[in-house]
Amino acid sequence: MNSSIDFIGDIHGHCDELRALLQKLGYVESAGAFRYPGGARSVVFLGDYIDRGPQVRETVNLVRAMRDAGSAVALMGNHEFNALSFWQPNGAGDGHVIKSIRGGYLREHTFNKVAIHVKTVEAYKGRQAEFAEMLDFLKTLPIYLETDLFRAQHACFDLRCAEELNAAGVQSFADGNFDELIARANDQYSEYADSLFYPVDIFLKGPEMNLPNGITFYDGEGVLRKRARLRWWVDPKHATLRELSFQPGVELPACDVSPELCNRGYYGENERPVFFGHYWLTGLPELIRSNVCCLDYSVAGCRGDGHLAAYRFDGEQELDARKFVWVGCA
Repeated sequence: MNSSIDFIGDIHGHCDELRALLQKLGYVESAGAFRYPGGARSVVFLGDYIDRGPQVRETVNLVRAMRDAGSAVALMGNHEFNALSFWQPNGAGDGHVIKSIRGGYLREHTFNKVAIHVKTVEAYKGRQAEFAEMLDFLKTLPIYLETDLFRAQHACFDLRCAEELNAAGVQSFADGNFDELIARANDQYSEYADSLFYPVDIFLKGPEMNLPNGITFYDGEGVLRKRARLRWWVDPKHATLRELSFQPGVELPACDVSPELCNRGYYGENERPVFFGHYWLTGLPELIRSNVCCLDYSVAGCRGDGHLAAYRFDGEQELDARKFVWVGCA
C-alpha cells in the first residue's frame, strides 16, 4: 500500500453519495470498479457499509469491487460484525454455546435489534444466495489496519487489543474456523478461556463507561442509555465526565469519574495518525486533534443534513484540516 490514501467514513447504504465522493476525489469507474488514474491513490473504507440507508446492496457491491480490484481496503464496522452475529446460531459448528446470550442466535432477535437490519434485509429480498455471499464477504474484512505511517479501524485503536488479536492470529473472521471465532468474539463474560470479546469490542465499538448516580440519556434512536462512549484520546487523569464522554448532541454533567477511569490509558499526542468513523459527528468535517481524525459525519442521520467525508492522506504525521473532502446527502 502506498502512502497516498483516501480514508472514507461510514456509508450505511448511501451509494449515490459514495459515487459522488469518489468522483470528487478523482476516481474513475473502469472495468467494474472505481480506481484512481495510474493507481497513484487508494481508499481505506472504515466500515459500516450496511443498514439504515436505501442502497445497501449497491454499496456493498461497489466497496467489494474496489477491494477485489486492489484499489481499496475495506475494514469491518460494528454493523458488519452485528450482522454476522445476528445470523449466526448460538453453538453452531463446534458447539461453543454462550450461555449468557438468550435465544438461538449470537445476537438477540429483539425488536430493536431486528429493526437495525431491516434496510439490509430489504435490499436482498429475493436474493438469498447473494445475501449469503455478502455475509461471506463481511467475514474477510480486517478488524484494523496499521502501518508505519497510520492506524485505522472503525472505532478505537488500542495497542493492547492489537497485541491480543495478533497473538491469537486473528485479523479477520476468515482467519480460522468462523463458527469458533464469531462465538469467541461474542463471549462477553469470558465463559470460555479463549474469549476475544474485549479486543473486538474495543476496535469496532470503542470503550464505554458506566454513568454515575443514575445519570442517563436517550440516543439518536430513542434508546435509553446508562453508558457513554469515551474520548479514548483524552488523558483521563483530571478530566470530568463531560470532558471524557463522546456523545455528540448530549451534554453530560461536569462531575468526577471513577478512579478506574482515571487510570486508563489513552491515545497520546505523539502517536501516529489514527483514522476512524462510528461516532455520528455533525456539522462540517474537522480534526479532533492533529493526529486524531474521525470521518463519520452522519450521512445516514435522520435529520438529512449529514455528510459523507474523506481525508486525503499523503503520509503527513501532522494532519491538515484542509485535506477533508465531503459531499452532502443526495
